[in-house]
Amino acid sequence: MKYSLPLLLSLATQLLFAQERTPAIAKVHYEFKHVNDSTQRDQFIRDETVVYLNQQASYYTSYSSKRMQDEVKKQMEGPSFDGTLNITTRSTPSSSSYLLDANQNKMTEVVSVASDNFAIPQVYPIQDWEILGDRKEIGGYNCQNAKTTFKGRTYIAWFTTELPFSYGPWKLHGLPGLILDARDTKNEVIFAYAGFDKIEDGKTSVALPQNAIVSTAEEVKKVQEAFKANPQAYMQAQSGKNRTISVGSSGSMVAVRSSSGSGGGSPAGALDPSKIKSFNISRDDKYKPSKVTNNPIELTP
Repeated sequence: MKYSLPLLLSLATQLLFAQERTPAIAKVHYEFKHVNDSTQRDQFIRDETVVYLNQQASYYTSYSSKRMQDEVKKQMEGPSFDGTLNITTRSTPSSSSYLLDANQNKMTEVVSVASDNFAIPQVYPIQDWEILGDRKEIGGYNCQNAKTTFKGRTYIAWFTTELPFSYGPWKLHGLPGLILDARDTKNEVIFAYAGFDKIEDGKTSVALPQNAIVSTAEEVKKVQEAFKANPQAYMQAQSGKNRTISVGSSGSMVAVRSSSGSGGGSPAGALDPSKIKSFNISRDDKYKPSKVTNNPIELTP
């Protein structure tokens, strides 16, 4: 079976987004949990996620992949590295990230397939928030709660005006302060606060990955199916690109990622794939998420 990827996309859709790369001035971390299988509620998906932000925009993405990339780099640069990578996965990195541009009322979903990023324009999400009267402290910040119904779920969010960013995790935004905690009323989707940091290096952008290919959901679905059917053939088709080491979001393979940069941060330092002779990937015994998803995050379109 032959693959001509990403030639599945027309030449027109291979143009990069022309965008201003505004620097991030802060990032907020969340512990994400999703009860994806309603019949096995104790076997939920978890991930470490992060939002890079400034006053104009936010970029929500998985941070677990970066943690794994850092571990790969640490092992490969260690004096005792003998060519064998040992990786233990403790989360399920999401393949989708979201750029929200409040100034232009635009949202773009970024879908990662192995080493490639595909940018899909989406309808800008709007939530009708009801600010409630309760208050509590989260991470040293004075917070108050608010409620909204979005995509079939009712969410309770805790936000703080001490951090004047009108953003939050995933697609949630629009409150007069940064959302530090959000969860639906059934506790099936949870974004729990895990830290806030200022960014002063001027190098981290709130923007799409530089190598993102403008695409449609239908085109990306074809690429995902091709990769799932034969990951090796997909990677061989992309072998002409400049690559660095990365860990696939499935946790089942070590892939190679383009070093052309990414939204919300800089790529991992260049590592030589030829140094890898073998790798062992295992899942933490305490992390056993269900492989069945009958309870998606978005219950309605």
